Amino acid sequence: MKIVLIAGPYYSGGDPEKIEYNIRHAEKYAIALANRNIGFFCPHLHTSHFEAKANASEEFYKELDMVIYDRACDGVVLIPGWENSSGARNEERRATERGIPKFFPKSPDDEECLAEIEHWAKK
Repeated sequence: MKIVLIAGPYYSGGDPEKIEYNIRHAEKYAIALANRNIGFFCPHLHTSHFEAKANASEEFYKELDMVIYDRACDGVVLIPGWENSSGARNEERRATERGIPKFFPKSPDDEECLAEIEHWAKK
């Protein structure tokens, strides 16, 4: 099974409402991928609200995500707004360094991009 990382904003300056929005936004892409049987890793869901539940730093989570990304992910899905996230920009840069595919869906309903990911995942 090929796995894609879902990359997009999470912390957004620490505003709880923005964090919740970012989690739910990323979740929509995770659901769209799951509905097509495409493996994914979504850091937003993996450590949802841990900034309030645990005492680890934001840098710890970024490093954790990058380790999982490097060990387990074969591609990256960069969701709208990714350019505004330092973590997602690092994940995009890492994809270039690793030579793995990058996908840029316009929405969770972007059939053309989802079909492209699905076709790639089944190779």
